[in-house]
Amino acid sequence: MLKKISKKSKVIASIISVLLIFSLLIGIGLAKGHSERDTGSAPNKTATASFEKAKDNQKVKETSKEETEEATEESVTEPADEVPPAETSTDSTTTKLSEPVTKYVNISSLNVRNGAGTEFPVLTVVTLAQELTVTETSGAWSKVTFNNQTGWVSSKYLSDAKPEVAASTPPSTASNQKVGAAASPSQPATQPANNNAADGLKTVGSNSQLILVTTNGYNTSKATIQTFERDSSGKWNLVLNTNGYVGKYGLTRDMTESGKKAPIGKFSIGTAFGQVGNPGTRLPWRNITADDVWVDDPNSSLYNTWQSRSATQGQWNSAENMTHPLYKYGFVINYNTERIPNKGSAIFFHIGTSYTLGCTATSESNVISILKWLDPSKNPVIIQTPIQELGSF
Repeated sequence: MLKKISKKSKVIASIISVLLIFSLLIGIGLAKGHSERDTGSAPNKTATASFEKAKDNQKVKETSKEETEEATEESVTEPADEVPPAETSTDSTTTKLSEPVTKYVNISSLNVRNGAGTEFPVLTVVTLAQELTVTETSGAWSKVTFNNQTGWVSSKYLSDAKPEVAASTPPSTASNQKVGAAASPSQPATQPANNNAADGLKTVGSNSQLILVTTNGYNTSKATIQTFERDSSGKWNLVLNTNGYVGKYGLTRDMTESGKKAPIGKFSIGTAFGQVGNPGTRLPWRNITADDVWVDDPNSSLYNTWQSRSATQGQWNSAENMTHPLYKYGFVINYNTERIPNKGSAIFFHIGTSYTLGCTATSESNVISILKWLDPSKNPVIIQTPIQELGSF
């Protein structure tokens, strides 16, 4: 009996051992499966996270680049007299006042725009203590009229009471300033109360015709082009107000031959030119031929001059063909007449619908209109400046 029990016990013990071994094997298998799943999923998560992070980093870089470019073109060009972005109204509702209200400019200079917002072009500039009549409002903007002109200004810089204007020392006569050189930017920019931008200029005493090219800052190619003529009483009257373009990278006082900027300054007006005959200008006129070039080689003794290709071949290594389609009509802006090497050449006022490489451009109809209007006997000049430096002239 004991022998049988002993034999039976051995069988049970064997079965238990097998079961234990089987359970152990199953446990190892499960653990291995978990281990494989764990080690397999982690790299995938890491790879996904790295890919997403890389995408995010790239997006940040692209956004940063776009913001930087936008800041270069727009943000840095905002004048101090505009409504700050945080205060710009998003309310597009325009309210017409039941009765016009008289207001006064309470800042040294204030942009008058073509619409209620900084995205609209500048028409002209009004100055401290100038009287304006408000007829409509739209958010933080007021529609105003003054001297038969209409536009929109920031309401923030209008007051009910007329500010006092401090007396200033009379400026020196225009004859003391060399044409072609801008006044120093360190001169005070505050202007007396005036009717338009030309009335505040101090350097045009001997001129009776003026082309005023202004930009909203230094780094934009978009410009406002205005022409003024002085009447018998000495008052400047606006003749033309339109849009135009300057250098791709804006305006500068430090010109270089390949800088793609247009010069800041006051310049006399040179020869008018064209490819299809004189449109009726009284300026000295020159018809362009296939032989005409403008030398832009800083190492040439002919630098910044109009020459005959055939007559001067070998005296320069670089020259611009005057048969360019944009030179169908135009005139020379007398810049760098001393022909200082690398200070810029071939600066013209010509036809164009986009930025230039240093010239000033507007539509063909505008160029023709200006050419017909210009009168050498009235000593016409062109002033090019950011609005922020208007007071320097």
